[in-house]
Amino acid sequence: MPPTKKNRKSNRRGNPASRAAQPRTRRDGAPPGVPSGPAPAQGAQGVQGVQGGQGVPPGLTSPQTTPAGLAPAKAPDQNMPPGLAPARAAGQNPPAGLAPAKAAGQNPPAGLVPAKATAARPAAAASGRSRGTAEAAPPETVEPDTPPVSTADDDVPKWAAKAVEELLTPTYWLDPGESGEPFSATIRFSGRRTDVTGKPQPRDSFWQEETVDGIIPGSGPVAITAEVRGINPGEWTVTARSVARVGGRPYRSYPPPGHDPASVYRVPPPRRVEIPAEPAATIHTSTLLRSKVPGIVRYAYATLVGLGVLVGLGLEALLLSHGHYSLFRPMLFSVIAILAGVIGGKGWYVAVHRGKKFDGWCIQGFVAGAAVVVAAAALAGPGIPAGAFLAAAAPALLIGMSIGRPGCFWAGCCTGRPVAARWGIWSSDRRLGCRRAPAQLLEALSALISGVVVLAVVLADGLAQSGPVAVVGLAAYTLARQVILGLRAEPRVWQYGRRVTGAIAVLALIAGIILLVK
Repeated sequence: MPPTKKNRKSNRRGNPASRAAQPRTRRDGAPPGVPSGPAPAQGAQGVQGVQGGQGVPPGLTSPQTTPAGLAPAKAPDQNMPPGLAPARAAGQNPPAGLAPAKAAGQNPPAGLVPAKATAARPAAAASGRSRGTAEAAPPETVEPDTPPVSTADDDVPKWAAKAVEELLTPTYWLDPGESGEPFSATIRFSGRRTDVTGKPQPRDSFWQEETVDGIIPGSGPVAITAEVRGINPGEWTVTARSVARVGGRPYRSYPPPGHDPASVYRVPPPRRVEIPAEPAATIHTSTLLRSKVPGIVRYAYATLVGLGVLVGLGLEALLLSHGHYSLFRPMLFSVIAILAGVIGGKGWYVAVHRGKKFDGWCIQGFVAGAAVVVAAAALAGPGIPAGAFLAAAAPALLIGMSIGRPGCFWAGCCTGRPVAARWGIWSSDRRLGCRRAPAQLLEALSALISGVVVLAVVLADGLAQSGPVAVVGLAAYTLARQVILGLRAEPRVWQYGRRVTGAIAVLALIAGIILLVK
């Protein structure tokens, strides 16, 4: 329809025909000439009714011109009205605020996660412009000034990761008094790293509470040590204070208030562990093997156990040489017995703790594993008479254990119960240091006595006739150990374990004595 002549005063006035020809704004925001309803499908013509070669209604521009403020149409001979976006091909930029349709394997828009994606990745910020407005890019992540402590690699075992992790071991000393009932103490440790550069991170400060039960008055100065992990390495300032609990017993720090800072304080003899008169101003992080805990001597366990193995093998070689026996096959079986004992000690420890702990060993498992190999070697023929092999191996095993067992005392494992008796010795389980029953030293003493008695019998009767004494010596040590286990601090895992083991040891002891007498 040709355009109608408009009234001079206004485009909206004149005769009815001219008013009808004027473009009017629709309520849905679409331009005149576009039918109402859903938008056309992607890939179809953007606006219906506007095609090349047809006349243009009044108020609309021709296909060759673009109205001011609108972007040109993407398809040939196609104009896009305001408020509508053209159909987009793959790889083009979407309009501001909208995300393009995603194909399989592409990244989802920000804030959405694909239904079956194997690894979610944040959506990249669009760099193109749409309708003259740049899309807002997501804020950049600010890297911390001090990087957090790196986590252990998935391929590294947990025990190895704990061994190389930097930690703090602060200690709080308290005075339990001389009388009263056993009580509990709660100590709160808090600290901040002093060598922080830049903004402090969450790993640059900590607080941790340690609650210890069963503190006995009269057990001497008590040391409570915490292992603080998950922190950044460096210099730290650490403070410790007691936390009062409802119904708890009051106690004071040690040394007592008003003490002489120049004085030297120590735990009760025979140990001479020094107690600092004032807490350290700063503490430096270290690995577990280099950390300092009162009463703990690092590397003592490995040193004494290794020394006990060497002494045992040397003693066995001397006994075999004294009896004019060959050394190669008996000593080879002894080395295999030691390896079997190591495996047995670890397996016994894991079985006793029902697979929940793997960081320890059990001497009973070591004895069992070594005894099985020695007995099998005696039956298979170690190259010498079976009785002579057993008689040479038994005193070597027992005396070697008497040397290695004190390593547990210095390392803080297999500890005894806290006691107030004067025969107790101050020692630590790496968490609580106080006067304890010296269970490890008593076991070492029992092994030494059994080994010396067996050695005396072997030297008196000779290796060939002393085979049964090996059974007697090992059975006597095992029976004594079941009694000493009653002094240990850790709870029993199986209430019948000591009884069953003790019964077997008694039967073996009786059988060995009968064979020895015959």
